[in-house]
Amino acid sequence: MSRALAYCSFLHKPEMSLPPTGVQSAEVQVMPQGGMRLLWSEVKWPFTPELMQKNALEFHGVVHHVFRQAAVVPFRLLSVFQDEKALAAFTVENTDVLIADLERLKNVVQMECVVYPAPGRVQVKSDSGTAYLREKAAMLRTIGEHAAQMREHLGPLARDIRLRETKSGTRIFVLMERGREGEFRAAVERVAIPQQLSRRTSGPWPAAEFLSDKVRAPQVTGLK
Repeated sequence: MSRALAYCSFLHKPEMSLPPTGVQSAEVQVMPQGGMRLLWSEVKWPFTPELMQKNALEFHGVVHHVFRQAAVVPFRLLSVFQDEKALAAFTVENTDVLIADLERLKNVVQMECVVYPAPGRVQVKSDSGTAYLREKAAMLRTIGEHAAQMREHLGPLARDIRLRETKSGTRIFVLMERGREGEFRAAVERVAIPQQLSRRTSGPWPAAEFLSDKVRAPQVTGLK
């Protein structure tokens, strides 16, 4: 059994190079729609659980091959359509919103900074639930204050900034002009971090956190 696996959409430029193969070493095919292109492959389905990590790396390899050259709207990891016809119907129905996001994001990238408790930090040793909750609240407050400081410091570089709370800390997403990634990392390093915290930067990534709602969560018939 096979399915149509969609990787990403992008605005067509004649000089762009495209990867020849993707997930499962399947041929990467191009679905044209006006000035937009969508990359996809016909893959064997269901996926083999033992190969999911390998498949995920192959998927991201295709997306980032294109992203290094232009803005992309990535599909959810390893999401498949019933067949090429279903994927084509989705493409036609959503062309306008996809192109609008691609135009809006064509010169920007997403950078990230995660703030979290420092590994190996000394915790309160107490059988008291109250003491534990008090320490946890203090840590969350420290993370929140540092994240807010980071947001203010990165503001001059950013077109938009979003924060998301996670179980382990706070993720800061920064939408910024492509080519200024070094300035982002330098700006992060200039902000002193409290001893009880750690942080990690990554990017550049496709601006997935800043896609419009219609693009981030489309109504798709036949998507698995």
